[in-house]
Amino acid sequence: MDVQGKRIIPLTPVKTWEALNSTRMLRASIPGCESVTQSGDNSFEVVQVLKLAGHETRFTSTLTLEDVDPPHSYVLRFSGNGGQGGFGMGHALIALQAIDGSTQMNYQADIEVGGTLAQMSRSVAEVAVKGLMDDFFSRFERAVRGEVGDLAPRGMVERLWFMMPPWAWAVSTLVVVFILYWGLHGTW
Repeated sequence: MDVQGKRIIPLTPVKTWEALNSTRMLRASIPGCESVTQSGDNSFEVVQVLKLAGHETRFTSTLTLEDVDPPHSYVLRFSGNGGQGGFGMGHALIALQAIDGSTQMNYQADIEVGGTLAQMSRSVAEVAVKGLMDDFFSRFERAVRGEVGDLAPRGMVERLWFMMPPWAWAVSTLVVVFILYWGLHGTW
């Protein structure tokens, strides 16, 4: 099964790259995710529970990054086993491109499924896979905006902290110190 598409992520390519390689962000983004563990420099172990065709199945998956070119592209190899629920494996090319302060993420994946997953009609399996990918990207976009669960900033200062680059915080801090000093002392 061939799946391809593109999404606009409201971060620079460097920040998008960091988010795509953060276990915290992946856990918030992967549908049904119970855990994400980095098992090596370019590999992750993922445990997730999915409902497919009315069956709930726990999948254990391995994700491996190859041909890594930060922050531009990599090939993601994946294999997952859900016991009687079936299995899935394949690879995806992920490419990041800067566009007006954001990132266009292009992806093209080739996926094979077996077991119960393969017993579904091809169109149902494709709809299920595309639905999972759409769910991943929707969750990922919400997570990078800080709108997901424990990733969500609690107050205005935290929200600003999440959105502003470090240099802007340094300048803001200097301005606040200047204002406080001037307000307390009334003179230089």
